[in-house]
Amino acid sequence: MKFPTKRALKRGIKLIVSLGFFIATFIWNFVRRMGGKKEPGTCVVLYYHSVAPQYRAQFARQMDMLRRCATPIRADRKSALDRGVHYAVITFDDGIQSIVENALPELKKRDIPSTFFIVTEALERQPTWLTEPAACNSEEKVISVDQLRKLPSDLVTIGSHSITHRRLTYLEEREAKRELAESRTKLEKMLNEEVRLFSFPYGDFNKRLVVWCRESGYHRVFTISPTLAFSNPQEFVTGRIEIEATDWPMEFRLKVLGAYRWLPLAFALKQKILSSSLLNRILRGRGRSRETTRLYAAPRE
Repeated sequence: MKFPTKRALKRGIKLIVSLGFFIATFIWNFVRRMGGKKEPGTCVVLYYHSVAPQYRAQFARQMDMLRRCATPIRADRKSALDRGVHYAVITFDDGIQSIVENALPELKKRDIPSTFFIVTEALERQPTWLTEPAACNSEEKVISVDQLRKLPSDLVTIGSHSITHRRLTYLEEREAKRELAESRTKLEKMLNEEVRLFSFPYGDFNKRLVVWCRESGYHRVFTISPTLAFSNPQEFVTGRIEIEATDWPMEFRLKVLGAYRWLPLAFALKQKILSSSLLNRILRGRGRSRETTRLYAAPRE
């Protein structure tokens, strides 16, 4: 008997919780509608890294499902969402060649817009930051400058993903600001058009980086927290959820419908519990140390 892997088990648990969350949300929205309250427009932003040739057909089926579940829109949308309409945005981090070869043709067939977040110094090179074996083909490269320039501007928006794909929170202020500002200006010179979107490498960011992104001229920045997006036209920090072409159909559908947005709350709660447990262990340890010292200390004369 073959048992599921730890990763598959975790995916299954997340799927079950997300399904329950979706059902509860659906019932709550139904009650609100019955009470005469109109539902606001909702949106999710999806992000991929690569689509290998063997998964192109699965990606195509995902895009068909997305069309049935949501209305595709661009990542640089500024207008408010229409009430009662669910939207979805497709983004790709890193600019891997397989996206151009396998994903873009399927998007063109369905007239689905997308955004490519580019690492400027990695163009025509291997994406050395991808450590997961399944993330992409080890021989695959980032697209070339020529390929970047030939992307259809009516369907593809270009955003920055920094200069070198380093964790920006680890860098000193001067270096982090350079990663933000120079990556944008280099892309604008290459394309002769404005670049106003940014995606944080590894999804790693803090409040200072958000401020520096504003100062660098970006209009919107993207994280990897699976929250609903575009809640208001002035939104600057936008969450996304990771998608793989190998996602189970139900898993993908629930992600598109925003049913995984409970994860940030669960993660925050987990961190709070772990922090509290750690604090208790430290306090108990200190208590034991004091007691041990009192019991075994030499008696005073």
